[in-house]
Amino acid sequence: EFLWMDRFTIRNLELVHSSDEKGSSLLQAIDHTHTSMGARLLKRWLIFPLFDIHRIELRLNLVSHFILAQDLNHTLTTLVKQIGDVERLVGKIPLKKANPREIVQLARSLKCIEEMRVKCAESEEEALCRIVQTLQPLTALQDRIMSILVEDAPVQAQKGGMIRAGVSEELDHLRSISRNGKDYLLQIQQKESQRTGISSLKIAYNNVFGYYLEVTHAHKDKVPGDWIRKQTLANAERYITPELKEYEEQILGAEERILALEMQLYQQLLAEVEPYIAAIQNNAHIIAQLDCLLCFANNAKQYNYHRPKISEDTVLEIKQGRHPVIEQQLPPGEAYVANDIVLDKDEQ
Repeated sequence: EFLWMDRFTIRNLELVHSSDEKGSSLLQAIDHTHTSMGARLLKRWLIFPLFDIHRIELRLNLVSHFILAQDLNHTLTTLVKQIGDVERLVGKIPLKKANPREIVQLARSLKCIEEMRVKCAESEEEALCRIVQTLQPLTALQDRIMSILVEDAPVQAQKGGMIRAGVSEELDHLRSISRNGKDYLLQIQQKESQRTGISSLKIAYNNVFGYYLEVTHAHKDKVPGDWIRKQTLANAERYITPELKEYEEQILGAEERILALEMQLYQQLLAEVEPYIAAIQNNAHIIAQLDCLLCFANNAKQYNYHRPKISEDTVLEIKQGRHPVIEQQLPPGEAYVANDIVLDKDEQ
């Protein structure tokens, strides 16, 4: 299926690494992929060249198509640039190590994959249509992720702030308590002031009693029976109410409970993503292929490379050959001197 090369051949041909520190390898000269997935696949393609003439021609047909269909090339390149390294991400999901920002990026990547599938399916190139046929946009998963996580999700789940409003009533209530604590206390103060007719009533806090209502001695005869006296001062008395104590417990435990709830909801979301891992891996492999093929097309256009005619005979003939690594390393203004090569059984 592939041409097998040992590591010494790969090293001597400088396919992946250059023997000279200042030099460049063939991989460095041709790798203009836009995704990490594409870069990894291109390296594999370089180390394992195809041995099947049919598959070689199929790949070349797709490169030719991307050179000729420039609008499609531009659209796909723009979309590919927006796709994250979903291949690496899926490895983190079963281990529960994927962070919220990566999961949001996964949803955005799936959206781009959906658009790429539609664009490629419109193409007249049969091979391209076949490649994208197995792409799965996973629209339901996209929607689920974006309905749970905020757009600008944080990198660290432990710090919270990743779950959208409206996902959990309890979470929304706790956030309201945490954010609007002073407003709520003011509401209690106004309500109790109106109920008792004590205009000078105020709510305060200390480490001994927590939140309390303070009433001057002039108004202590207006204090209702359900208030519990906690302290008498020279000119005032301090009370607590069941509502105030309940709210105090809520406000003091809100932040801790918020983080625990957010982590619980996030872990549930990761569990929901897990069944889609195989489909996401398949998508990643197809996107990597498209990235490499677009890279080849753009290289060919930029450097004026020509499509080779592949034959199964024992002749290797190159007209006006240019070495991609050496040509790209030439000083500005210096032209490359092209060479012909003929290698066969009789002549070298």
